[in-house]
Amino acid sequence: MKRILVIAITVCTIYSCKDNTQQEKDLLNQILKVHDGVMTKDETLMKSKNKMDSLLKTTMKDTAEKTNVKGIDLRLTAAGEAMENWMNKFQPDMTGKSHEEVMKYYGEQKKQVAAIDSQINVAIKEADQYLSTHKIK
Repeated sequence: MKRILVIAITVCTIYSCKDNTQQEKDLLNQILKVHDGVMTKDETLMKSKNKMDSLLKTTMKDTAEKTNVKGIDLRLTAAGEAMENWMNKFQPDMTGKSHEEVMKYYGEQKKQVAAIDSQINVAIKEADQYLSTHKIK
């Protein structure tokens, strides 16, 4: 009877460890999927930033308009820098960490990268709207 109990506990422990590892891998894959999506927008972000920089270098007479362009330019810069900072700080290797520590860290990172994705989307949309009304190529 004790033998069966020991085997049952061992099987449950092994199964739960595999399940924990799979949960960690799944969460990491979700983070990387968002990251990859953000990276596909990087070129668009940079093109929009270059266009805004070009506009600022031209002689814009309307100071309110120039302030608007500066604001858009700053939001594009901030979005790009946020992604760069996140990538530099992200540590995917969780060797030696408990399952709870890994899940907590990955959960926080998923929220951060999702917020950056949103920040980039908003900045690009704002720049696109401005540029479409001002016939800038």
